[in-house]
Amino acid sequence: MLRVKTIAPLRLDDEEMVRRQARYSALAAPGMEIVLVNLQGEDAPLRFDSFEEIAASERLTWEEIARTSSEHFDAVLPDCVLDPGLDKAADAPVPAYGILRLAAGHLYSLGRAFAAVTRNDVIGRVLEEKIAAYGFSSVLVGREVLDIDFCFVAEGVGWNESMAPIARKLADRGVTALLNGCSAVDIENRVLEGVAVLDPTEMALEVLGLAYRLGAAT
Repeated sequence: MLRVKTIAPLRLDDEEMVRRQARYSALAAPGMEIVLVNLQGEDAPLRFDSFEEIAASERLTWEEIARTSSEHFDAVLPDCVLDPGLDKAADAPVPAYGILRLAAGHLYSLGRAFAAVTRNDVIGRVLEEKIAAYGFSSVLVGREVLDIDFCFVAEGVGWNESMAPIARKLADRGVTALLNGCSAVDIENRVLEGVAVLDPTEMALEVLGLAYRLGAAT
């Protein structure tokens, strides 16, 4: 059994914690047990609307990674497509993995060009910087912004509806894959206007699950 601790990048309310835990339980690969923990700290952000909030999440997520017990967990995975805290992964007490690094890295290994879409421009700019830091910029062919409220992360329907015109625009440009820039949104339409809509969390867990089955995850 691969015991994975996943860390919320924001301070979530009880209802959202339950929803996200259920989502992880449903997406977990065979032989994988995932436990979601909330973000701790007085200055834990409630949403990502500024670079300062993202920076606070980076710091607090790393602190939670550093507190991970190797007796209880075999790996840690921040619950965020921005991979907060992963810049210090080499110092983690257990192997630390990133949703973006796993998902985008898989696309990069396939040579599959993709665009990314995020809730707002702040998140999009950080995501683009992370992809560049990982060395995957050559397959990122576009960055789009939904410009919608944080509530749509949990609600889902509005998020999915907002992606339709973006997918149409990308299809006109010949782009065939769109990476959803949020780890917690349930994807309702896997194909929009001929564009494959990719769930980064689902992809990351599949890649991590394969690595575990091959003995390469820990």
